[in-house]
Parts: sequence; C-alpha cells; structure tokens
Amino acid sequence: MLVTANATPVAKDVFQGTPAEYYQFIYRELLRAVDPAQYEDKRIVIKGCSDKPVPPAAYVELTKLLRPFAKSIMFGEPCSTVPVFKKPRVLKK
Repeated sequence: MLVTANATPVAKDVFQGTPAEYYQFIYRELLRAVDPAQYEDKRIVIKGCSDKPVPPAAYVELTKLLRPFAKSIMFGEPCSTVPVFKKPRVLKK
C-alpha cells in the first residue's frame, strides 16, 4: 500500500503480481478496448509468432471476444494457419 501511495503520482500504473500475471492483466485490459463488432463476418488470422511475450490466456480472451462475430478464426502465420473456429453456414429455404 505504501509503494502504491508513493508511486501513483509518478507511475502510469501500479500492479502487484508476477510478470506473467501482469501480462495476463494488461492483455485483458487492452482487449476490453476492442470493439468486436468491427469483425462481423470477417475471416481473422491471429498471428502465432511474436518477439513479445503473449500469455496463452490472451489467446483465450481474444477467441472468446471474437467468436460471436467472426466468420472464421485461424491461428498461426498466413502460409500455415490452423483453423480454430468456423461459423456454421445457415441454409436458406
């Protein structure tokens, strides 16, 4: 509490936890700012390789966020994607 009280005026944010917990927290916060409706009926590729650490929980949150909107979600690099989700086609009568 003392660290938070003294750091708050000069720090962008104060977080208590491990680095892994911080990455999970910050990715969750960043994903809350995304409007998933902009991906309505879009094909989405979630990049697999990164030089920044991406916690597995971020992929879980992103999939939960986009699934209700996306036409399809794939994971990996454009030349070798792995299908994660595909919206079922609705047959018209």
